[in-house]
Amino acid sequence: MTETPPYTNADWQHAKVLIIDDQLSSALLIQNILHSINLAAIDIATNSLNALQLCKTTAYDLILIDFHLDPYISGSELITVMKKNNYINSYCGLIFISGDRTPEVIVTSISLDADSFLSKPLNIGQLKQRIITVYQACLVRKPIYIAIENNQISTAITLCRHLLQQHGHNLEIEILLLDLLISQQDWLLAQQLLTLFSERSQHHKLGLRQAQLRHKQGDNLAAIQLLQTLIRQVPLFVEAYDELALLLHQQQQSDEAKNIAYQALMLTPSISQRSLMAAQLAVSTNDAPLFFKIGKIFVTHLPVIDDDWITYFAQFSALFEQLYNQQLSPQSQRKLLQQLKRTHWQAQQRLALKQKKHLTAFCHITLARFAAINTQLLKAKRRLLHGLKIYFGQMSQAPAAVMVDALPLLVYFGEAQLIKEIYQAVITRSVLDEHSHQRLNQLQGNKFIVENVRLLVDQLATAKAAISPDPQRAYRIYHTILRDYPYNTEAHLGRMNSLLVLQQIHHPEIDISLQQLKKMPLASPLQEWFIQLQQLYLDKHCVVYP
Repeated sequence: MTETPPYTNADWQHAKVLIIDDQLSSALLIQNILHSINLAAIDIATNSLNALQLCKTTAYDLILIDFHLDPYISGSELITVMKKNNYINSYCGLIFISGDRTPEVIVTSISLDADSFLSKPLNIGQLKQRIITVYQACLVRKPIYIAIENNQISTAITLCRHLLQQHGHNLEIEILLLDLLISQQDWLLAQQLLTLFSERSQHHKLGLRQAQLRHKQGDNLAAIQLLQTLIRQVPLFVEAYDELALLLHQQQQSDEAKNIAYQALMLTPSISQRSLMAAQLAVSTNDAPLFFKIGKIFVTHLPVIDDDWITYFAQFSALFEQLYNQQLSPQSQRKLLQQLKRTHWQAQQRLALKQKKHLTAFCHITLARFAAINTQLLKAKRRLLHGLKIYFGQMSQAPAAVMVDALPLLVYFGEAQLIKEIYQAVITRSVLDEHSHQRLNQLQGNKFIVENVRLLVDQLATAKAAISPDPQRAYRIYHTILRDYPYNTEAHLGRMNSLLVLQQIHHPEIDISLQQLKKMPLASPLQEWFIQLQQLYLDKHCVVYP
């Protein structure tokens, strides 16, 4: 939490403040208190959408936010989204307010680098003092963070050192300076300053930087010992748990790392990244019961305010796939799939209607992958297309995680039209989440797959152009395609079309293609082509008597 820098002259008239509280009476009370210390530019938001809109148009210096906004969205979730999207300045002062004094609320607030936490009912004098303290700190760090945002790290380091030389001890600036030096790998100066700062203060944040510095310099054993001591001294310092879990995992001590990561998760269950970290370690130790225990926590705290929830869900599903592949028996795999379906159902309970549709689509695609792993290929294709069905003709509305997770199966089945639609939709996204970016890079990096898809597209185009003038040639090309892609929709349609033009009405391959396609949801224009072929097939079987 922020210290008071008495050397700062606060310009109250230009300070912009946002109060976010779903209880308007509480927000108005806080507004009146702030007016009494000459803060004039004060906005109020009573829900997350209103808050987001205000932050998109106004650069606030201070935000006071209630931790519990409504049953589905917490203040911590809202702040996380606004920081990620740069809706609030990096130097903005942040004060959480809540009547809930549980460790989870306090620790989660601290994890988001809040400057202060105040409990309800508010003490007017304390609120005024915290506002003054936080706003002064905001003004002090503002030029430093502006330099960092402009990638002027040397300037930011110089500003930190100048402030400390001129005004003395300030823990926030000291921590920031150490982080900058560590990021620049200036180990010697970082260690010298850390030793100096530690003589003035034994604060746990300095202890964490000491452990990080030891780790960066290769002394992992010393770093682990420092972190273990730090956790014993400050049991709610969750960042130390994160650091320790990562170090233990790197040292191949996965069981110990898993336990530490799970403790961190229990302190802050609403932070999805900690769920994913603990789940990853559960997979590393093949601990299925813990994985699904973590999964329940994860899905009941999914961030629902933006599209991050499905990205997190995709990452969780990728971890599940690793766990699934580690099982030695089909029976164990079946049990895991049943638990995954239960996790899907639990996630549905937290989502809005539109989000539920996206989740249903994603779950179909996920289950299609497991059907393919178990060589249930027709079932896999049917599930895959059912998952994508709601996006037919409007693929750009699909979340990136849905599209990218569908691509490997679409490539396997040779669904060239959907591959093209998804690829065009994905590459036009201005920002791609990390999960989708990695999945896409894996596919694009496989030159063999890329070349095969290009060849397939050319073959399909050549065959379709030959149906009318040379149906026999078209049939041979489609037959070749189906040898490599036996479930390719367009090749089945083209083969049927070629045989019907050749008057091969009773050819068994027509019935094979009909049986495979008739239960599949197909995107336009393949659906229209299929309807036409069915009608043509029926017409050629009809015998009209005079």
